[in-house]
Amino acid sequence: MNRHATLKVAYLGMAVAMACAAPARSQAPPPPVPPEVSPIPEPPPQKERPLGWLSHPDDKPDDLFDALVSGKFHLNNRFRIELADTTGRDSSTAITNRLRLGYETKPYHGLLAMVEFEHVWSPDKDNYFVPATGSGTPTRTVVADPTGIEVNQLYLRYAGQIRGFRVDLRGGRQRILFDDERFIGNVGWRQFEQTFDAVSLQTDLGVKGLEMTYVYVWHVQRIFGPDGPNWDADSHLFRWSYRFCPELIVTPFVYLLDFRDDSPADSTNTIGLRLSGRSVLDDTERYTLRYEAAYARQRDAGDNPVAYEADFLALEAEIARTDLGGLFLGYQFLGSDAGNAAFRFPLGTNHKFQGFADNFLATPAAGLQNLYAGINAQLPWGIRASAVYHRFWSDEAGNDLGWELDATLTKAITPNWSVMVKGAWFDGDSGQPDTARLWLQTEFRF
Repeated sequence: MNRHATLKVAYLGMAVAMACAAPARSQAPPPPVPPEVSPIPEPPPQKERPLGWLSHPDDKPDDLFDALVSGKFHLNNRFRIELADTTGRDSSTAITNRLRLGYETKPYHGLLAMVEFEHVWSPDKDNYFVPATGSGTPTRTVVADPTGIEVNQLYLRYAGQIRGFRVDLRGGRQRILFDDERFIGNVGWRQFEQTFDAVSLQTDLGVKGLEMTYVYVWHVQRIFGPDGPNWDADSHLFRWSYRFCPELIVTPFVYLLDFRDDSPADSTNTIGLRLSGRSVLDDTERYTLRYEAAYARQRDAGDNPVAYEADFLALEAEIARTDLGGLFLGYQFLGSDAGNAAFRFPLGTNHKFQGFADNFLATPAAGLQNLYAGINAQLPWGIRASAVYHRFWSDEAGNDLGWELDATLTKAITPNWSVMVKGAWFDGDSGQPDTARLWLQTEFRF
């Protein structure tokens, strides 16, 4: 190897040795990691406010003013066409619209206020007849839906606990519904409803399953509107109810009614007892048995011009299957005192009983017996249907008064909007007139 090649090899070896001996080139430090940034918190989901409420019903008011302005508007609009025909009268076509509008404050320390107006309108009042007000054409079939505007409810209410007792106290014009509304109700089928100027107190006395109610009534705003025959009263309503178990609820009651000069024939004292309950019949809880039984004794009171005593008996049972419907059978006895007077229900929702044709809203002096059977059914598309057959006899002499068939179809379009078709056909006997009624109705409420 020559001298130049030897030098090149030596230089190359020195370079490699220096490269291996040199310290490693320091790497640039990595950029600092920024502190972790917390994500912006999502706003809490807004609670859905039910229709009509100015604030969510679960939100408690901050003060009295907040309670006054954060309550709930109530609205109910019901449009109805009623076609009616009865023996000896011209047929009627009653087209009416009922608008009910109210406002209820939120409770503040248990106190709240409620005001509600209702207005009934018809495009042609001459197409039907309302005897109580004289409105319409007297030769036409009766339809008890006069027109006008009135205060339907106006009251103050306290609901809360006092010394461990649940207390619900109301004063003013109010809706009162007891049990099945046979004795005390609001006659809700008619466009104007029945409400009461009263003081009502309800409590449980701290006993689970107990409900005690007392009501003093000084005026009855009946279904005939502001111009109708409303009644001044001096009446006391006592009702007790105790739930022993789902199969047995016991409800004694005493209703002392005095309507003074406005309707002395309806001044009555009634004492009675109601039993009701529901029992599951199978392990799947699909089949149930429901029953109701009531007995009452009634006599004249106040300035009633007729001295009488009469009995009332009601029995009903239904076997039902969930999501299918049920079959029911019932009997009501409205006794007579020798044909002079019979058991009556001056404050009851009487349209619910003795047939939808309304031929027996007032009990005949000879009394009334009503044997009935029916079916409730859940049809496709969410349609609810019912049909009831009635057979009527008098108490005195047991005369055949006729039979009636009632039917109803109801469909809820939305939770606030429903439509209904309802019909009644009464075939009278022993002088009772034949009557047919058909209703087409739509109702929106919140």
